[in-house]
Amino acid sequence: MSESDPAGQIGDNICFDVSELAELAGVQTSTLRYYEREGLLQPAGRSSGRRFYNQHGLRQLAAIAWWQEAGFTLNEMAMLFDETGGSAAYAKSVASERIVELQKRIEHLTHVKDVLAHVMGCVHDRLDDCPEYQEHVRTRASEIASGRHRDRHHCTQTIHRVGR
Repeated sequence: MSESDPAGQIGDNICFDVSELAELAGVQTSTLRYYEREGLLQPAGRSSGRRFYNQHGLRQLAAIAWWQEAGFTLNEMAMLFDETGGSAAYAKSVASERIVELQKRIEHLTHVKDVLAHVMGCVHDRLDDCPEYQEHVRTRASEIASGRHRDRHHCTQTIHRVGR
């Protein structure tokens, strides 16, 4: 039951019940209720026991989706959505951290891609006959023996956990 103009602007008197908004957003109704419990989404009210959302709620949901795309956690969004209306300094601080994390992931994934490209293009019938593979194994064995691999492996595991 939403109203919008031909230019795609949202009308002032839109009203979605919880099921309708969830379907339009591609989420479960439980997700909207969770966002509400976390203080990220406020329904405009209730009608016949069902939550309904107006333009403000729709914009809150759109903001949640936008910040999720940027990798922000729900807790970080809650900090953004507090009564100050969203601190640009806080958003920039979190964004800066995300960029560093993403750069590390990009470097790691580029390395993985290079290894896999070598495997795909390797002309040797056996890995043991491949000088690049042998060099990699020698280097990794040295890293393991010296403890450097553990430090690098821990860093990689942290990158994977942060990115999830």
